[in-house]
Amino acid sequence: MPGAPHPKLEALTDLIYAALFGETTWQTFLDALNGTMPDAKSTLFFHDAIARTGGLSLASGIQGTEAEAYNHYYARINPWMPKAAVRPVGLGVIAEQMLPRSDLIKTEFYNDFVRSIGCESSVGVTIMRENGRSFNLSTLTSSADPDNNRVNADLLSDLAPHLRRAFDFIRRDRRDPENDENGLALFDAIGAGIVYLGENQQIRSLNRVAERMLAEGSCVGTGPSGHLVIRDPALGARLDMLSRHHHSAVSPPPSTTLVKTKAGSVRCTLVRLQSDFITAFLEGPTIALIIERTGMALRSDINEALARSNQLTAAEMRIASAIADGLSLREAATTHDVSYETARSHLKSIYSKLGVNSQVALVRRLMP
Repeated sequence: MPGAPHPKLEALTDLIYAALFGETTWQTFLDALNGTMPDAKSTLFFHDAIARTGGLSLASGIQGTEAEAYNHYYARINPWMPKAAVRPVGLGVIAEQMLPRSDLIKTEFYNDFVRSIGCESSVGVTIMRENGRSFNLSTLTSSADPDNNRVNADLLSDLAPHLRRAFDFIRRDRRDPENDENGLALFDAIGAGIVYLGENQQIRSLNRVAERMLAEGSCVGTGPSGHLVIRDPALGARLDMLSRHHHSAVSPPPSTTLVKTKAGSVRCTLVRLQSDFITAFLEGPTIALIIERTGMALRSDINEALARSNQLTAAEMRIASAIADGLSLREAATTHDVSYETARSHLKSIYSKLGVNSQVALVRRLMP
């Protein structure tokens, strides 16, 4: 006959749904779970059995430096994970079911990580598993008593279906397509390309400007399987670095690379985006690549716009191009060796022919 439910089962279940609907946080749930075991350290984490990598998505009782150490090194040598990768989803287990304790205490993982944070054993449960990647809830504890730990493993079995239900709900609603479209449109409006990248540099979404830039293929392009192709070694190295170290608790600052092309140069900025822990588990890292034309590449687009107008004289095109390059009217006059009054006369004619009434409107009219 099944035993009596854990005394904290009802309260912890309530916290799961409260966190789901924003009435509390997942951190509060983990903190409460810690109260079920001595010196507990609980974590929601994922592990990739194929790549032998993993990361602590959210933790209670584990310091930032300890989490970084696990993400960057100990995840690869965690001796519990080979068995955890094949255990039934939703079944809470104790550490001894993953590896005999006599073998555990001989490992670097136990001696240099588990003991260093004041723990001896653990209980865990796999909540979801997809394509070799598992999402787990685990609690490390200072108790090495299998019977005591068994009670808490059973608690995780009881919590698992509620967690799975909550995370399935998050998965369905994790992204608002309308907001995503608005964000892409914003970059379209300023003439910049933006590409959202997932694992293996797969393109998740991009705006119209980026589509044109990738079609040109001068510095970035698209591979046959829908992944981004980087033609500049420096930019490729930066992207690889961001993709490899996406488990870091602290996001690195954006990095910008100036890529030379036949038409001039393109400014490429890489930004690692913060994701909720379910999105990180399901989709891996999200990296934004922002592509902006500069120098002669931008001037080429401006000159194309001017040429298409078929309205401006050569002198007017020179003044309009200088304004679009960011020069003041006086600087444009000096650059093209005409008087300020002549330049002003040209500008008035440009406004009339292109149907604008300010330099800002002129730049917007000319920008691709």
